[in-house]
Parts: sequence; structure tokens; C-alpha cells
Amino acid sequence: MNIIEVKNVNRSFQNGKEIAEVLKNINLTVEEGEFISIMGPSGGGKSTLLYLLGGLDMPTSGTVTVSGRDLSKLDDKELCRMRNEELGFVFQFYNLVPNLNVEDNMSLPLMIAGKKRSEYKQKLDEVLEIIGMTDKRKLTPRELSGGQQQRVAIARALVFDPKVLFLDEPIGNLDSKTGLRIMELFREINQKYGKTIVQVTHSEASAQYGTKLVRLVDGQIMSEELITSELPVHKITNSKDLGKSVNF
Repeated sequence: MNIIEVKNVNRSFQNGKEIAEVLKNINLTVEEGEFISIMGPSGGGKSTLLYLLGGLDMPTSGTVTVSGRDLSKLDDKELCRMRNEELGFVFQFYNLVPNLNVEDNMSLPLMIAGKKRSEYKQKLDEVLEIIGMTDKRKLTPRELSGGQQQRVAIARALVFDPKVLFLDEPIGNLDSKTGLRIMELFREINQKYGKTIVQVTHSEASAQYGTKLVRLVDGQIMSEELITSELPVHKITNSKDLGKSVNF
């Protein structure tokens, strides 16, 4: 079953009299349970495509369908609800609220949706266990390592049990060892919990954690290939060594 369908999508931006064509005639399907890695050089349109898939932006032409719904036909309220409750987002920067503890940061999507946190206690506990931070629920971001902060961002994206998890360079701000462990966590979330994942990455090694690789160059899909080989986890190299702790 295709959970995402992209048909004849183009995205252009106008800057004064000039028009920049960022995406050109994109056609792509994502099956339920897949882990898609979109890879290509900087400026090739990877993040723009991810934002279109997640409803954070709209195409200039063409259609993006998620769970059978054309995103361009949803009103603002419907689109906001879908992004908050059905889709999860993890970015390169953790975007945590500094003065809130782990549990409070995880609960932000519930607050936005007007849900009672008490009704989601079991889910919060479950997600904390998935990310391995049950004993750190009362700590604030400044008391956590970079990898731990990214785990909280992942947990926040999982609170509503989203159908699709979107990752935009999720380990780009981490040292290599921490990045490796975060990618292993994403693979576990995909394989053990059946989450559909779409990630954008510059790294061939990070891409190997997925099930399919889509190469995007100059706004066009150049190839799609299945990933079938065993993952050489020790070779991940795209993360920046920022001297951060690798304790989880």
C-alpha cells in the first residue's frame, strides 16, 4: 500500500524577475513500512521535497497525496491537524524548549492539539522506553548530551503514533559515534515498530540504514534503488565531531 504518492510535482521560487526551478517533474511513491533515504548534493532540492511530502510547503504544480488525501485540498485546520497528529518531524537542530523538562518537551504536540496529558501517560512512558530515557524524564535540555536531546526530539515526534516520520539531516549536528546510535534507533523504529520513515541525508552510510535510496540531483530524481546488503555500521562518517558527549 502506498502511503505517499507524488505525481508530476514541480516547485519553483520567484526572486525578483528570476524564477528558480528547485524540483522538476517529481514522481515518487512511498510504501507503508518503507525507510526511504533521499540523497544528493547540497542545493539539489532534497529538503524542499521533504517539506512537500510533509505538508510544510505546497508544490507549484502536481500533487502530493498522503494516506489517500491530496494535501493541496486540505484547509489550514485539516493540514495543521495532520502535521501534528499523523506526521512526525525530526530536524537537524533539536528545537527543544530550554526551560521544559524531557516529559514537557515530549508533551508539546498534545498541548497544541488540546489533548489531556493524563490520557497519554501510557504512551509517554512507552516512547520514553523506546528512546532509552525513562530515568531522564525530569531533566532539562541543558542537562542532556546532544544525542539525548535528539532522542527527546524523536520521542516528541512519536507521541501521536504518526503514520510517517520525516527526518531532515537528523544527525548532521552530532558527532559520529552519537550519530551512528541515532541511526540505529531509527532503524529499530522502522523495523520493530513498523514506522514509515523518509529521511534526507548527504551521507551514503546514513542512507544504508533505510530500505530504498532515492538519488536527487538538480531537482530531478536520477535513480531509485533497493538497499539489500548488510549495513556496515562502523563506517558512518557524515556527522560533525563537535566534541559532544556520546552518553545516552
